[in-house]
Formats: sequence, structure tokens, C-alpha cells
Amino acid sequence: MTAPTPARSIVWIASYPKSGNTWLRFLTCNLVFGSVDSAARLAELAPDVHELSGTCEINSPRVLMKTHFPYSKRLPLEPRTAAAIYVVRHPADVMLSNFHYARRRGTDGNGGGVLGRYIDRYIAARGDPHWIELGMGSWEENVRSWMGGARGFPIMRVRYEELLADGLRLARSLCEFLGIARSGAEIERATAGASFERLREIEEADIRAQRVGIFYKPYLRPGIEAGVRFMRAGRSGEGAAALTAQQRERFDTAFGALQRELGYLT
Repeated sequence: MTAPTPARSIVWIASYPKSGNTWLRFLTCNLVFGSVDSAARLAELAPDVHELSGTCEINSPRVLMKTHFPYSKRLPLEPRTAAAIYVVRHPADVMLSNFHYARRRGTDGNGGGVLGRYIDRYIAARGDPHWIELGMGSWEENVRSWMGGARGFPIMRVRYEELLADGLRLARSLCEFLGIARSGAEIERATAGASFERLREIEEADIRAQRVGIFYKPYLRPGIEAGVRFMRAGRSGEGAAALTAQQRERFDTAFGALQRELGYLT
């Protein structure tokens, strides 16, 4: 990948919510900047566009930035886009992760956290209704906006399952895409520093120190004290296993076409 000009300097780390964006951000920042040991530091190195206010000045040659918005010309700072890394995850696992995330933030809106009721709402809306209201689209709209068709910039497509199965191989691919040279030892350290277990350690440290960031905010204390964590399980297949036969039929009707295209449904 050629180095972006200052005018087109943003490399988006994009995804539908709860698809592995934070995990991928830690890995990418470890590779680009060195070890990242808190969510607050992560936010400095790869800001969340949803948390920026006012005019954002982008002057450095490359800026990593997170978004959950679908891609369009209306994307904030879109004219400054140099490239994107998009992570996709099985929609059933996205569904289950969003259910638990809603419990964590105390806005489940589904009758006291009843999973079956949430599943019905997720299937009917083709995604999480909360995120749809915030302009992030349905799961399919979000995925197709970044992964479908040609764009005027390069896009690296990442599967959540790659993060689980072979983070080291993915780290090498990220270096190649970003045009950065790292030794084998540096890549191994970056990958180890972004393992699921390491991110769980960082989350617990942030909570203990009450460092404000994606892992800890004062308004999240009730969910945190109830034991609900952002880095919850780090597994694949749990979402599909949570579906009844009748729910699975409706789920595959709603999501089947894109699941097949992505290799999640044969």
C-alpha cells in the first residue's frame, strides 16, 4: 500500500458493532505504535469517530480511526479516507454479543434481558435496533457498504474468526497492508499483547483504576459490578447455538444470502 497523502490520511478500522473492532484496534495499534496497555491509550492512537466533537484536524501522514457507521460519502471525514480495514463476524455471534453488551450498558430495552425477546427484535430489524437508530444500519447494510463493490481506496477485509484462529498470520497481513516493516519478534509481541486473555487483563486493570475508556465509564458501573464484561467470551458459534430451530429458520431467512456469500452458511 502506498503512503497516503496528508489530505487522505485516515485508515478506518470499521465494523458493525460487536464484531471485533476493539480487538482489531489493539492489534493494529500494537503493530503501528508499540504496546498499548489501556483503553484510554487506544483511544488516543485510534480515535473513535463517534466520540469526536467539533472539527477534527488530521495532519499526520496516517491516522487510524474507528467507526461503526456504514460507508457512504456522508461518513464523517470521508474525503480524508486513505484506506480501511473492515472486520466482519457471523451475524448470530454479533447478535449474542450485542445482547450482552446491552446488559452491560443497562439499555437492553427487551424486558429485563430476556434473550428470546431480543433475538426476535434482532431478526425483525435485521440487526440491533439500538444501533440502527444511531445510524449504523442493519448488519447487512453495514457489511455491504464496506465490502461490496469497488471503492476509491484499498480495503482489507478481516474475519473475526481470523482473530481467534491465527492472530499472528493476521498481524503479518496487517503489516503488509499498512506498509510497515516489523521483525518477527515485534509481530509476535504485538500479537501476544492483543490476545483475548491480554485484553481481559487490560479491561480488569482499567476497571480497578477507573480509567475512563471503552472498558470503564462511571455509568457502566452497575453492569460492571454485576460481572458483565466488554471482553466477554472471545468465541465463535455461540450465537447460532443459542437459536431454537424455529428461530434459526427465521434467522437464515433474514441473513442467509449474505451469510452464504461470506462462507458462514453452506
